[in-house]
Amino acid sequence: MTHKFSPFSRFLPGLLTLFCQVLFCQTIFAQTPLFKVEIPDSLLQEVVDRNSRIKISSQNGKTEIEPFEYADCQSLLSVEIEEGIEKIGEYAFLGCTNLESLRLPSTLREIGEGAFRECTSLKSLTIPEGVTVVPPYMCAWDENLSYVKLPQSVVDISRNAFAYCSSLEEINLPTSLTHIGPNAFSFCRSIKEIEVPDSVTELESYAFSGCENLQSAKLPTNSNMLGELIFTGCASLREIICLSQTPPTFDCDSPLIDTLEGELLSQCRLVLPENAKNDYARSPGWSLFFEANSLKLE
Repeated sequence: MTHKFSPFSRFLPGLLTLFCQVLFCQTIFAQTPLFKVEIPDSLLQEVVDRNSRIKISSQNGKTEIEPFEYADCQSLLSVEIEEGIEKIGEYAFLGCTNLESLRLPSTLREIGEGAFRECTSLKSLTIPEGVTVVPPYMCAWDENLSYVKLPQSVVDISRNAFAYCSSLEEINLPTSLTHIGPNAFSFCRSIKEIEVPDSVTELESYAFSGCENLQSAKLPTNSNMLGELIFTGCASLREIICLSQTPPTFDCDSPLIDTLEGELLSQCRLVLPENAKNDYARSPGWSLFFEANSLKLE
């Protein structure tokens, strides 16, 4: 559920205080007419800038963009976050539906949950070196996001991080990556190929579910447990590459693909190590490919 916030909500406490002060002056000093009230230029300028293109600086020791700070600023077009900012709070830019350009500083180290969620006009995103975690729902429902570049410092892509990014065609998974959370790329309908690096030791359930145009997927070359139904709903999948000598097991003994998706099992080519095929044929989950009498071994 999307939470709606007025773009001026963060100014309300200060303006309310100012209004109360004006009333107090008019009441106590009624004999002295009050001709004008001055509002700081910096406050007015930020209100104006929030309606178009802004630069967020680290002046006055600012190192963090607060949670929800720019949430639902729907007229915001471009954001440049200047050097010195180290953290972007959760849902900081939630629902900025016209935000097209976002530049992040090299000083950034932490991004909060859902920071760029529902930024539906954003087309590309580069995360700077030094960020280690892609948080939950970071870019979820960014329907025009087509390209994401992740740094080698990233070790964790959390749950639903890119879910429903229906235009996402290309994303590099760094060799530093160790964890991909559940539904991390669910319903990324434009991804055609994915290669999970060998560094990944935990690939959780439904990670690529609903990626209906995914054609080829390479799993890590290790025998760590895999989540359930990782590729369910991937109707175009034609090739799964798994080069681990020992067949990976599955959470709850669940397969890569739902057993009800018999046609998908029958049309998908499984690429395995030559000397491990018999082991795979006897392994829960993997045996389904053999039972479908469709396996094309290489």
